[in-house]
Amino acid sequence: MRTRLIVLALVFVVVPAVVGVGCGGGEGSSAVPTDRPTLEATLRSVAPTLADLPSGFVLQNEEFTDNEEAAATDAEGAQAALARFDSWGRLLGYDATYMTNDPLGTFMKGGDAMITVSLNIFETSEGAAAGMEWGRQVATDPSRLPGLIPGVVSIEPEPMSFPTIGDETLAARFTGTIRPENVELEVDVDFVAYLVAVRQGRGTAHIIVGAIGGATPGQEVEDIIRTLDERLAQALQ
Repeated sequence: MRTRLIVLALVFVVVPAVVGVGCGGGEGSSAVPTDRPTLEATLRSVAPTLADLPSGFVLQNEEFTDNEEAAATDAEGAQAALARFDSWGRLLGYDATYMTNDPLGTFMKGGDAMITVSLNIFETSEGAAAGMEWGRQVATDPSRLPGLIPGVVSIEPEPMSFPTIGDETLAARFTGTIRPENVELEVDVDFVAYLVAVRQGRGTAHIIVGAIGGATPGQEVEDIIRTLDERLAQALQ
């Protein structure tokens, strides 16, 4: 039961809908492929492999999402989200969640518990910039954060120094506590999460790395986002 509770808590650490910062755009819409097979192949070429992540992580789930699919689970409502995505010229996105294969040990000893990755391709670089700006507003506004994470007891955004990567970079640190919902016993899990988003032309990538057990994410955050940025540059050139 204890392991099950911790697993549920870890899932909630990386649910924030600030994944919306991962929108991207392109330099010339007339030359941008829009067919889904091509877009999926492009996103797949950028997506991380287990070798790109710290040891001990496994892929929990992954999916490609069009605008309607992404909007259906948006915290601000499907209609508002769909209008937002359409105005940015979002073409397709890819999301993946990775989880430590030893959640109980991570909870007891401290360390990274989950990593989420979000990649998006848009028609124009202007759309990417608009999405980054929206994400920046959400990530720094405490009043918008609790509703984005089920079971959150407390969460606070903090400024975070981070190297500039790609055409622009957004980074934020979050500290807080999660209490899983709909379980027999209550357990609070404190976490520290780093959110880093980069824009590379008409594509963007963002990651959220959540650590528990008193730990804080480290160099692995920069290593992962740099890898994604380099692959975006190659895929979209």
